[in-house]
Amino acid sequence: MTAPLSVPDVPDHRFPGLAGETAVVVGGAGGGVGTACVALLVRSGAHVVVADRDAVRVSQLAALYPDMVTPVAVDVTTDESIDAIDRAAAAAPCALVNVVGGVTPDEVGHFLDMTPRQWQRSLDLNLTYAMRTCQVVARRMSVAGQAGALVNLSVADARQAMPWFAPYGAARSGLEALTRTMAVELGPLGIRANSVAWGLISSPRAHEGAGSDGSRERDLIPLGRRGAVAEVAATVLFLLSELGSYVTGQCVVVDGGLSLRQSHYGPHDNVPEFLESQPARARLRSTFRRITGG
Repeated sequence: MTAPLSVPDVPDHRFPGLAGETAVVVGGAGGGVGTACVALLVRSGAHVVVADRDAVRVSQLAALYPDMVTPVAVDVTTDESIDAIDRAAAAAPCALVNVVGGVTPDEVGHFLDMTPRQWQRSLDLNLTYAMRTCQVVARRMSVAGQAGALVNLSVADARQAMPWFAPYGAARSGLEALTRTMAVELGPLGIRANSVAWGLISSPRAHEGAGSDGSRERDLIPLGRRGAVAEVAATVLFLLSELGSYVTGQCVVVDGGLSLRQSHYGPHDNVPEFLESQPARARLRSTFRRITGG
């Protein structure tokens, strides 16, 4: 049974240039950054097409914002779903937010153990489908002569080595490279393309695993805390709005300075310091010993 959708608290900001426009948010009903982007877009006066695979939650989101949200229940891994997003974008949107992607537990492992299927699945989920949604929305903008902005969500770790997450890191790095290329090719059409890479974001699950004193955050993050969903969403809205009208081809890192540290991976086994699951940590350490003989 699907849990009721909870919309994150967002600041009472109204970003300029979005009132009366149409925006598309892919992956907007998960209750995290995508949902916060929807809330800020609506608050700024935009009509939002929300595409998400969770039909119940996307309907709940539409009910929360009647007449401002059009729900599209799709799984972006199919051609039919991409076509559905294309049809929903027929109103010549001015903005797209891509929050698709992620990593499953069975894709976390050593490079030598990685299978072609794991590699392809991660590239499809974290790169290919983002490319396809950007393409269909940008085509709608181009045909309508509509200037606009595309924002792809990435992760700060994609800018460095990601031990145990090779397919995911490669896909996210590829997404940032694709975004830069889109900025150059779409710029003459008045379409901007940027990415936002988030770091460690506060969530109930994260707090549960991190302990109550926040000592790891204070040790590893220069700002001494995890980020809030609203802080990432506000960065996205800046890039979509008139405030970011001369910004394109950039990746804005929202991680409290964590990526400025030399590494936040264990010095002896490369296990990420912030991996919360103890069984997962034990599995990675066991794999490390098996492969290295250590």
